[in-house]
Amino acid sequence: MTTLYLCAAGNPEAVRLALTVNEAEQRWDRIVLLDDDPAKRGHEVMGVPVIGPFAALADRQPEDEAVNLVARSTKGRDGARAKIESFGIRLTSLIDPSVDLRGATLGRAVTIYAGSVISALSTVGDHSVIFTQAVLGHGATLGTGAVLAPGAVVNARVVVGERAYIGSNASVLPDLSVGKDATVSTCSAAVSDVPANCTALGVPAEILGMSAPAAPITMTEPHENPTGTDAADFLADIQTIFAEALGQPRVGRNDNFFELGGNSTLAVKMQALLSNKLGTPVTIVDIFRFPSPGQLASHLFRGSYVPSRPTRAEMRRRRLAQS
Repeated sequence: MTTLYLCAAGNPEAVRLALTVNEAEQRWDRIVLLDDDPAKRGHEVMGVPVIGPFAALADRQPEDEAVNLVARSTKGRDGARAKIESFGIRLTSLIDPSVDLRGATLGRAVTIYAGSVISALSTVGDHSVIFTQAVLGHGATLGTGAVLAPGAVVNARVVVGERAYIGSNASVLPDLSVGKDATVSTCSAAVSDVPANCTALGVPAEILGMSAPAAPITMTEPHENPTGTDAADFLADIQTIFAEALGQPRVGRNDNFFELGGNSTLAVKMQALLSNKLGTPVTIVDIFRFPSPGQLASHLFRGSYVPSRPTRAEMRRRRLAQS
């Protein structure tokens, strides 16, 4: 009996893709899910059970295969790939049978969803992912471990580097290059080359360097601006919003949004949370330029913030009044 191990249980569309491929090709006798989150054990996704963590691959049979479904970030995907391969199991491709691949060159262990366009003379690198409605233009190259999110368009002859991420509904104009570990953010339009480790953001896209984080901020605590707003409370509220957006119990003053798993999609969510809860305008560019709570607080602190609870200064005044 051959088994296909789907590694990561957070994407039901990937489960449907595996079921569709197996119905067409009859490659596996059994399909199961693995996930390192213990809360998912015993659950099913489209009838496919979550049977255990990635470590269950230690019990695999020689003929079994695995698919890496981690794709929220290319860094996380690369780490999951290394972990899966450490168990000696073969990673395989999942390609929807409806996708026209004539004239294209495919690498190993690629995942290609229905509705995507893989143009003639294009190259899909090892371990890359092309989501539904994404377009890889003719003569374009998608590097090892790169991801084209839903609706992304990489035009003709573009070269996308290793582990680059092209966000949902983003576009890269013809003949450009997107460097290794670079990102073209959601709904952005890259009109010039995107260097390695950088992010293209906006329409037309502005290139933001992410390889050298800004220096840690040095806000004095406690500090009160002319309107009475306490900087420490402002910073604490920003830390709380970072944690909410990232699904983390706590985010430290100098923790980097992107190093904690943040991406362009989560940045859009956090931008809305920050603007609504702080009552002061926050842009997506602010988040990319100032990716830690401390850096962002230092940038935004201008006295326009109205806290949702009494400031530390106000609490001190109340205590003095009661004494």
